[in-house]
Amino acid sequence: MFMAKKYQVFISSTFDDLKEHRDAVVKAVLQLGHLPVGMEMFNAGDQTQWETIKSYIDSSDYYLVVLAHRYGSIDPGSGLSYTEQEYDYAGEQGIPRLGFVIDKDAPWPANHVEAKAKKKLDAFKSKVGKARVIKFWDTIDKLAYHISLSLSNETAINPRTGWVRATEAASPQVAEELARLSSKNRELNALLEEIQQTSQGISLQEILRNTIWTSEKDESMRFSLERLFLAVCRAQPSPTTGDVSAILNIEKYEREFFYELVDDGLKELHRLALLNRVEIKPKEDAGMGISFARAFAKKVWNLTIKGSEIYAIIQYGPL
Repeated sequence: MFMAKKYQVFISSTFDDLKEHRDAVVKAVLQLGHLPVGMEMFNAGDQTQWETIKSYIDSSDYYLVVLAHRYGSIDPGSGLSYTEQEYDYAGEQGIPRLGFVIDKDAPWPANHVEAKAKKKLDAFKSKVGKARVIKFWDTIDKLAYHISLSLSNETAINPRTGWVRATEAASPQVAEELARLSSKNRELNALLEEIQQTSQGISLQEILRNTIWTSEKDESMRFSLERLFLAVCRAQPSPTTGDVSAILNIEKYEREFFYELVDDGLKELHRLALLNRVEIKPKEDAGMGISFARAFAKKVWNLTIKGSEIYAIIQYGPL
């Protein structure tokens, strides 16, 4: 069942100069189905209210700040305006902050310009300007439009806890399953991104060719992941590691190094998110209590469908 999640949105600004603008912001938040809270509920200049304000910020999912040409009432203790204190506190709590700053060329009443605090206001605007989400506005309608669009985007790409009706809340079992699926989805997205970045930056054939090992006993003994991969492909069906070493003409004294190389090769394939291209599994009679080299020599290589596709691309070019 779809749960209509509502978010609590804290709205911060100076008050007297932005009354109509705040009304438009509150309306825009309500039209999105969320819960606006802000300084209308408090006297921001009253020190006894600061703890209450912080508690409302703590319980909010998002924080909006609207700035024009007033810096606002200053807290004697910090030397900052209460608006800037709210902005800093929201950032300290990790609450996503969205900034909406008046365009410098927008017309504005002279009696709503605070000239004495211009340096502090400019510094505050510069701080807000470094945030991930900031928009400039010149009219009330433009401000409301930016609020609606930015908040909608933010809730989509950065969802928060929010609120739902008690009758719609998921059971603990459902919540646990959703958390598990969400974690799995993040893992798969990260894997997909890694594969996409790899495919964009370097071709698979280059990866295979440029992954090289050299024997410590004989530097002339060099093996690339491409040689190993192609040897496995050409030795099908189901060759053992010993069969692959014979195809590559591995001398007896180098075979143990080769088996270790194969082990490293598997790790490299896994790191490149290519392990599903080649599968290796032990034969039933591999046995226990024998040397690493002998045990590894009895392991069997099988190509997956993806492995066959890659072999075809290397041999004949992209399909």
